[in-house]
Amino acid sequence: MKRRVPLTRRAVGVLVAAGVCLIFARGIGSPELLAAAGLLVALVAASFGAVYLERPSLRVDRTTRPDLVAVGGRIAVEVTIAETSALPHVHTEWKDRVPPGLAGSAEGTLPSTGVAGIGSRRRTAEYTVTALRRGEHELGPLGLTVSDPFGLVVRRRDVGGTHAVVVLPEVVVLPEIPALTASRDGSTRPSSLHVGAGEDDIIARPYLPGDAIRRLHWRASAHHGELMVRQEEQQNDPEATVLLDTAAAHWAWPDDDPSYLPAFEQAVSLAASITAHLVDADNRVNLVGAGTEELSREISARSAAGGLRSSPVGDMGDALARGGQHLEEDDLDAALLDLALLRPSVRPDRFLDLSPVIAARRSQPVIAILGDVEEGDLGELTAVAHLSPLPVALLPAGGRRRSIELLESAGWRCHVGERGASFQALWSGTSGPVTTTLAPQSSGRGGRGGRGGRQGAGGAYVRR
Repeated sequence: MKRRVPLTRRAVGVLVAAGVCLIFARGIGSPELLAAAGLLVALVAASFGAVYLERPSLRVDRTTRPDLVAVGGRIAVEVTIAETSALPHVHTEWKDRVPPGLAGSAEGTLPSTGVAGIGSRRRTAEYTVTALRRGEHELGPLGLTVSDPFGLVVRRRDVGGTHAVVVLPEVVVLPEIPALTASRDGSTRPSSLHVGAGEDDIIARPYLPGDAIRRLHWRASAHHGELMVRQEEQQNDPEATVLLDTAAAHWAWPDDDPSYLPAFEQAVSLAASITAHLVDADNRVNLVGAGTEELSREISARSAAGGLRSSPVGDMGDALARGGQHLEEDDLDAALLDLALLRPSVRPDRFLDLSPVIAARRSQPVIAILGDVEEGDLGELTAVAHLSPLPVALLPAGGRRRSIELLESAGWRCHVGERGASFQALWSGTSGPVTTTLAPQSSGRGGRGGRGGRQGAGGAYVRR
């Protein structure tokens, strides 16, 4: 940000006064007025030289608290300016660059550097920004308006580098779905995931303090004369796979900015919420991107405690205090960081070969978060449905009716929503009938139906 004329109004007034003195000095022959005119011009020239000719050493340091927040969180920024200069300067104004993903007023006035002298002088500015979008955002550089002590000449310049802050996707609390999650103590699992397990497979063991009463095996207890519990229902580490469609074409709406797809952001937040919910329910979760190799992580059920996650699921805290970039590979926080930095894929081969990923985990449910998939993209999804005992497809932004019918015929339990629909309602629908359809919470922007689409029978979105 530069100013074509570096002189302030005060400087213009000084020069006008010098001109008046010069005119009267020549008119009445007064050497005093002539000296006064020269002194005023010299003052402006000296101020110009002090601001533009001297090269002070400036260093800008930013401190953010915290370095990681979730969407909607607030970040406190402290900017420290260290200056080494032989002349006193007045930095009358400062303005830090705030990227579009953050919002806040980052400008103000700094005090004067004081008396001239060689040495470092430090000044501090503070402001707060609110996280609007997930991802990595760069604060800076810092714009300074430098002025001389008399306020005659100004110079605007950008100093310092940038500072990165990471915004995690929003994580919302989801209700318990017994068909998809283990109990809190891991004592029970859905019967649909234990095909072949029957009364003949039961192995009883003595009761231990902490065992759930519902696990008592009364017949074995009567036979042994002491309390016995069912061994096959002991605490385990159940698994689930969360599959996120990362193809940009599946989430793009006609009126969307190509650089920001709101429907994809909603899907990422839904994936983060489901992953955190399953991990909190003592599941080991495999988080996989269907259209990119950049998202592939196994999250241990032990990683549910503590960490970076946003309220109400957890407390963000200071991310770097927990290791930040040195998180464990199977940590939930590392998965949330992956989702924070994920970008939609624009590759032609939008869906990868998912069969090897699912085939290694045949006994676990698969929750797929899908966009507006086309018929040509259904091959891999059909293979996945055949490999999982409980394939559930969530379409938070709607989809083609023909695609939904093909997904259902392949074995997927489809639950269709619209952009802006409640995550809780969409997730709760997984325990209901196939092809549940949810209305958005508010009217907001028009749905796809206004751009070549319509609502078909049953409510699922149909695109021509």
